[in-house]
Amino acid sequence: MPEPARQPISQDGDLLTAEDVAALLRVTAAWVYAETRRRRIPHIRLGRYVRYRRDALAAWMDQLEDRSDVVVRRRWDRPQRNSGTPRWT
Repeated sequence: MPEPARQPISQDGDLLTAEDVAALLRVTAAWVYAETRRRRIPHIRLGRYVRYRRDALAAWMDQLEDRSDVVVRRRWDRPQRNSGTPRWT
């Protein structure tokens, strides 16, 4: 009997371990676990196992990048104390 054809999981939907995520983000696995416990990083719980979807992490990083860009712009747009001119001029 022939084996059923396996459908490869797309690279974007790959499930990663905390160690994989740590290597991807260049942080420690302990940081990944801590952020997971605080529910600050997207994850999937499979019983006692935790996995991370590559595409969900990419979307999460895009959101973080967008937020940090707004914070930086706000910081630079604020005038200095005792001055009405923006910092960047």
